[in-house]
Amino acid sequence: MIKYICSIKTWHMLKNYLKIAWRNLIRHKAFSFINIGGLSIGIAACLLISLYVNYELSYDAYHVNKNRIVRLTNVMHTPESDNVTIALSPTLLATTLKHNYPEVETAVRFEPVKAVMKVDNQLFNADFVYKADANVFNVFTYRFVEGGPAGALTDPHSIVITAALAEKYFGRTNVMGKNITCNNVIYKVSAVLADLPENSDLKIDALLPADFEKITKWLDDDFSVYTFVLFKQTVNYAAFANKLAVISKKDIQPELNKVGAAKYSLKFNIEHLKDVHFASGNLGDTEKGDKQLVYIFSILAIVILIIALLNYINLSTARATERAKEVGVRKVNGALQSSLIRQFLFESFFITSIALIIAIGLMFIMLPFLNGLLHSKIAIADSQFSFWGICLIVLAASLLTGLYPAFVLSSFQPVTVLKSNFKFNAKGLTLRKVITVTQFIAATVMIAGAFIMNRQINFVQHKSLGYDQKQVLNISLPDDSVALLRVQPFNNALRQLSSVNGTSTGNDFQKDYSAPVKSTTLASNNGVKRELMSNYFLIDDKFIPLLDMKLSAGRNFSDGIATDKKEGFIVNEAFVDQMGWKKPIGQKIEGLDRKGYVTGVVKNFHYSSMHNPIAPLVMVYGTPKPTSVLVKLNPGNLKLVKAAWQNNFPDFPFNYTFMDDGFNTLYQKDITIIRLFNYFTALSILIACLGLYGLALLVATQRTKEIGIRKVLGAALSQILVLLAKDFVKLIALAVIIALPITWLIMHKWLQGYAYHIKIGFWVLLAPALAIIIVSILVISYQTIKVAVTNPVRSLKSE
Repeated sequence: MIKYICSIKTWHMLKNYLKIAWRNLIRHKAFSFINIGGLSIGIAACLLISLYVNYELSYDAYHVNKNRIVRLTNVMHTPESDNVTIALSPTLLATTLKHNYPEVETAVRFEPVKAVMKVDNQLFNADFVYKADANVFNVFTYRFVEGGPAGALTDPHSIVITAALAEKYFGRTNVMGKNITCNNVIYKVSAVLADLPENSDLKIDALLPADFEKITKWLDDDFSVYTFVLFKQTVNYAAFANKLAVISKKDIQPELNKVGAAKYSLKFNIEHLKDVHFASGNLGDTEKGDKQLVYIFSILAIVILIIALLNYINLSTARATERAKEVGVRKVNGALQSSLIRQFLFESFFITSIALIIAIGLMFIMLPFLNGLLHSKIAIADSQFSFWGICLIVLAASLLTGLYPAFVLSSFQPVTVLKSNFKFNAKGLTLRKVITVTQFIAATVMIAGAFIMNRQINFVQHKSLGYDQKQVLNISLPDDSVALLRVQPFNNALRQLSSVNGTSTGNDFQKDYSAPVKSTTLASNNGVKRELMSNYFLIDDKFIPLLDMKLSAGRNFSDGIATDKKEGFIVNEAFVDQMGWKKPIGQKIEGLDRKGYVTGVVKNFHYSSMHNPIAPLVMVYGTPKPTSVLVKLNPGNLKLVKAAWQNNFPDFPFNYTFMDDGFNTLYQKDITIIRLFNYFTALSILIACLGLYGLALLVATQRTKEIGIRKVLGAALSQILVLLAKDFVKLIALAVIIALPITWLIMHKWLQGYAYHIKIGFWVLLAPALAIIIVSILVISYQTIKVAVTNPVRSLKSE
């Protein structure tokens, strides 16, 4: 009976708290809108960023054996210590590990294949095709729509495709036994995989059987496979790394010595499966994520949430004078401080719950936009545990934030607050100033950072590259020796078109500006022999004039000089600087199985991202197996080039890109992240300005009578504006002063990621600082002017 009575009392108490909370929200609509709006925007932004961070950190987490899988990469140590990190490894490595190391359950390989698919006389490109070991399904967790892992890759003419590829080629997924021609070889579909989750590092469209066992020497395949190892149980990775070092020393080094590379050595690196997605910087690797950006956006989520929570504290304590008499009356009528604390905490819970519900709604609305921006498929269903965990954390943080206002409001003494001249104490005013300054420090750092980031990406997109890439078409050639016999007729057909201003065939710029060919270069300076690892372009005599490159010394290759094709080398200025040559023309040089001399020096040009300095480059005349044709084309004539392609390569799709578009893809990730940062910066400024507006509204309301008296005594509108705004402007100016050096330190560090970057001049920091001050003044002025122009008779009639 006692429990029943207590439960009834509790229910009535909660019902009473709810009525009071609701009445307060309705009575102060503007304040409620600002408080709930700022909090919900902050929580929504935090939830969105958290979903993105969780998505990035969950790559390959769906594999059952994820904790026992590692990837092996390698570092080639060179005589000049210009070491090369390579994602691809020797084919023989997996064979050796499977047969000779008891801790290894198995090892599997994926060999990338440049594939052209043909189904019912229709040509298709497949981007992610690999030859793989038959037991790959024992290592990785791939779900089957049709067929199964047993025997899927045992037949040398079988092919495993994904459901998406089946839908694309056949319009359905039940395609077992159907024929697909891949690179002119007919394969039969032996299984259909469910589409891999988007957060898979190794994207797969199709898998082909491989005969890796035919490789018997370590250097036979020139490092062509990704190697993954499945351990029987968790091992001592340091001890296993030592065993890999023994393989390198005993098995690989002797083969290096035989081919004249005694000064070279190979070291294997171990990458845990969860870290593979962030293992950037490896030559020949798949597209990777950036863990630093994950950390940056994690901090950004926390900052935005803190700004929103500080808003709540600030506005709640600022309203203390309005609710002081309510507290006084309740205490006179016997209310205990503990009951008042419970009431104010309930109000805090009520407000934060509404804000959280609105925030979740906003998040659902904005999630498709975020997925479109990131080209991802982030879904709450895939991370429900994390999502609801984040919601609980946010709700708990919001409630904890409500503790301070609750204790402040409940601590007022009735005798003091019921006097007509009650004012909030100086300690509370100081806290509000500190919170306001903190908010605008964060907002200023973010807006100044966004300004600098946008200037930097604009700089790299418009900086001169050292050549003319406008209206230059980069056409990918088929990886087929018979088809390549048609390259010269194709070139001739293009040169006969009046809309074509020149062509060049070679192995130079890739469509996506990926890493060029690397090889050893032998040269000497003042009798000192050097052995460098250099980037190589294989070009013809049309390449340099087509792109309007400039020579700083010597001459271009000439089709009329026979020795150019066997002995000629053109190097860039970076190579000359690295060698220390004073007179580079005529210097002896060796590389790519040829010996000769330097015929020309091309001025430095950007052939990779500006994140990196221009590296030494060697260009040789000759294209035994060209990969692309560059075409300088007048606008609007692409159809003519496509027609020439189809006449010469009817069995291969027309793959092309314009060079300027290809160059921009180098910064696509940067652009996406900066856009994302811009949006969240705008949200943080909006939240901070909402809080500022709320404070200005409260201050103006509290000083309405004072303003009326001043107007009656002849005060001008401008004087009243200065009176009400000066304290806020001082706080914002202080925040800006503190924020600028912080911004400089952070952005200086960020710019170091670019070899070519802008300088952070004084005005670069000043412009966003002035912008935040002007926006703040406009926010304050709106409410201030509204109160200042009010007829003083209305504000003083009660006196």
